[in-house]
Amino acid sequence: MRLYLVTVVFLGITSPSKNYGTVWRYDDQHNWPGDRCREGGKRQSPIDIKTTDVIKDFNSLFIKYGNLKFVGYKKVLLSAINNGLTIQFTTDGDETIHPTITGGPLKHNYRLEQMHFHWISEHSLNGIKFPMEIHFVHVQSDLSVDEALMKRDGLAIIAVFCEVQADLDDYENTPVDEIIEHLPNLTSTGDRMSGILLDISKLLSPKNNNYFTYAGSLTSPECNEVVIWIIYQYPIRISDTQYRQFSKISAGRHNFRSQQRLSQHVVFTPPSNHVNKPHLVMFFENVVNLVADFFRNVTTYMKKELRSR
Repeated sequence: MRLYLVTVVFLGITSPSKNYGTVWRYDDQHNWPGDRCREGGKRQSPIDIKTTDVIKDFNSLFIKYGNLKFVGYKKVLLSAINNGLTIQFTTDGDETIHPTITGGPLKHNYRLEQMHFHWISEHSLNGIKFPMEIHFVHVQSDLSVDEALMKRDGLAIIAVFCEVQADLDDYENTPVDEIIEHLPNLTSTGDRMSGILLDISKLLSPKNNNYFTYAGSLTSPECNEVVIWIIYQYPIRISDTQYRQFSKISAGRHNFRSQQRLSQHVVFTPPSNHVNKPHLVMFFENVVNLVADFFRNVTTYMKKELRSR
């Protein structure tokens, strides 16, 4: 069984009055709009998370509000767009019925605004980058987007990791299947859809107190330092066939911001979380699987050669 690591994360958000989607590119990051994007700041994202440096928050220095609490993620009405940078799903309807999250490092309620995909991950764990990352972008419920972009904890973004299992093309992951069903209608820049109903809860790891969290920034212009990042440690799984569907999309290739130097970043995890073993296990499991695949392919080739003689 061959595994590839994928990170599911929600993309950044910009103020409606400052839509830079048509004037900035991932291959020209030095010229992004916004001083923090060009000159850096104290808490810029993304970063590499070294699990040996993560602080278990026994004293509730950052994780002050108990377990994470999700409300309304099972049936979410969304619209979708290929914006030339990614596929983005945005919540529809009245803001009062948007899904919300609170708890953990979050003092306030945060409403889900949108989610999007990065084809190569922005964050990494112990120096390991992943093929894809999806971001769930939340805005503090009592603020407008413009107001949230001015407040240090105005946004909360959840990142979820995924494993791509090459030999499990029929692996059941209903939310991913539902998303992929819509991709043929979103292959070109400007393609749009509405009235999409998804169960987002299944994209979120059931072990939702196994996560890393830190105060950081948006990873797109203007790189505002207003984000509480919650990065899930444990992955969900999708099939290789599902993953390859994203390669047919005209947007999203190499749509990641370069990692930022560490400054005032402090990464925390709940006290109950075991932060070292899972990533080492996944790393060595991938090495073993790659070696096994190599010998399996050699054996298959030799059998074909013998039959042809």
